[in-house]
Amino acid sequence: MSEQEYIEDLVVKFLLGEANPEEIKEVETWCAQSSANQKYLEDTKLIIEKSQLPSSAEFDPEKAWSKVGPKLRDTRKEVRSIISLWKIAASLILVAVVAYLFYWYMAPGEEFVYLSENEVLTQTLPDQTEISLNRESEIKVDYNPRKKTGTIQLKGEATISIGKEKDIQWIVEAENLLIKDIGTVFNVKAYPEDQMIEVSVLEGAVQFYEKGEEGILLKAGEMGVYDKISKQYSKTQADTNVVSFKTRSFQFTEENLQEVVDLISEVYDQEIILSGPVGSCKVTVGFENEDMDTILEILSETMGLEIRKVGNQIILQGEGCF
Repeated sequence: MSEQEYIEDLVVKFLLGEANPEEIKEVETWCAQSSANQKYLEDTKLIIEKSQLPSSAEFDPEKAWSKVGPKLRDTRKEVRSIISLWKIAASLILVAVVAYLFYWYMAPGEEFVYLSENEVLTQTLPDQTEISLNRESEIKVDYNPRKKTGTIQLKGEATISIGKEKDIQWIVEAENLLIKDIGTVFNVKAYPEDQMIEVSVLEGAVQFYEKGEEGILLKAGEMGVYDKISKQYSKTQADTNVVSFKTRSFQFTEENLQEVVDLISEVYDQEIILSGPVGSCKVTVGFENEDMDTILEILSETMGLEIRKVGNQIILQGEGCF
């Protein structure tokens, strides 16, 4: 007789009241070993009750086992089948969960690299976020729609307009600084050779900070400046012409002519030189996507300047303010 058959016989004797004290103790110890053993005892008791076996006075072990044994074995097979099915199902679920977690956390997102050299470059990302790169600028984009995250590593200057759905949490990395988007349009100027990193917010807000620090919160109309040497932040009013490199639109109010000319020279990538005592003359004027020649003609007429071209230079000659 196998151990399993011995236990089956012992349990039947226990339930029919035919077990001696030693056998009773053995059954109790066996049931205490696991909940599965206890359940087997309870299932056997239920089967015996339904089988309406004779009382102990009429008990015939062989006859009793002939009635109960097949049912117990069928029950045991059924229980084992259910357990096996549950094990298979649990294994499949575990595999699916592991695969899902691997896909979610380990699978790489999409990567894009854009480089502008001698002209402004505008690109639209899959979530409709638009990035306009100024000349001599570069970005590397890591876009992961599953994690709903995006990182933009910037060298140079870029204007970033976040997609309307705002499904992705974007963070811009400029050297050791981070700019966290809070649903905005903003401009970042971070040329490696410059001492300052500038962030100007046109719409919404951004958090401008170094990892592990709070940094500063910038709202629409504000500009944050980080000094790489002193490692200090400052906040001021944003320049209205900060995205002129993209729009080629300008608005000057009582601005020094020298600063006006410097910006136009930068945007159109053309060397323009002021000659004569006119650099401090105040200018109030606006331009909407005009070509450079038209802008210079308007300035010359407004300020009484003479335009001369010498090689690759444009010289604006004036006698003074009027």
